[in-house]
Amino acid sequence: MKQWQRLLFYLMINILVSALTTWIVLTIWDRTQSGKENQGATVNLPASVGTGGALVETIPINTSDVQMAVPAASSQPTSTPWQNVEEYQVQANETMGEIAAKYGVSVEELLSINGLTDPDTLSPGMVLYIPVAPEASPTEDISTLITSAPPPTGSPVGSSQEAGVVINSVIGVGDLASERVFISRTGGSVLLIEGWKLMDEDGNVFTFPALELFEGGAVNVWTTSGSPTVIDLYWSMQNSVWKSGERVTLLDAQGKVRAVYRIP
Repeated sequence: MKQWQRLLFYLMINILVSALTTWIVLTIWDRTQSGKENQGATVNLPASVGTGGALVETIPINTSDVQMAVPAASSQPTSTPWQNVEEYQVQANETMGEIAAKYGVSVEELLSINGLTDPDTLSPGMVLYIPVAPEASPTEDISTLITSAPPPTGSPVGSSQEAGVVINSVIGVGDLASERVFISRTGGSVLLIEGWKLMDEDGNVFTFPALELFEGGAVNVWTTSGSPTVIDLYWSMQNSVWKSGERVTLLDAQGKVRAVYRIP
């Protein structure tokens, strides 16, 4: 082989080796860069799907840019229950709407607390119970609860204030339809009077059902029959129980005297 042919052969081998080395370096570099891009956790989601579910187009979405929205916890509003009531005597030609507007309550509230369904059933002299907001003064609530009845001239006996209840009066003495004992709550917190007993001097006993009295709250114990509410309880007696000069006694569930009242 001639010398120039030998030089040309070595030159060709050198070119091939250089090209192969360059190709290997470029391949390694390309794979390295592809690996780094894949670390971004790119997810391909279908932008549209053709007939038969064939994928037509994909949109790259980087999961590092996706944030989970956490809904804020919602709190359900609770309504504040009426804790006090006052008694109101309906006047001639007065409507339920006028009474509601006078006391700043709704007609629906008046119907509910008085056990009525028709606002047009009012009549002169009818007694309605008006809900009073909790912030009202307990002293004011007690004084207005008995506006339709004669002011009590009897006097509670014993330390009724310390007991947490007081027998304010016995209304309608001797009349079965209107006779009732009016009892109010004194002091703070809530008082459970379930199992308490109201007694006369003849051995008649009324036992209280499960009932809570709030601060400034009150309850009527009617001698006659009726549908009980949170402010009206019924003894279901056939005749009147109370008479003038009689002693009214309120005992708790343990038999302790909590309030005493002498009917004038």
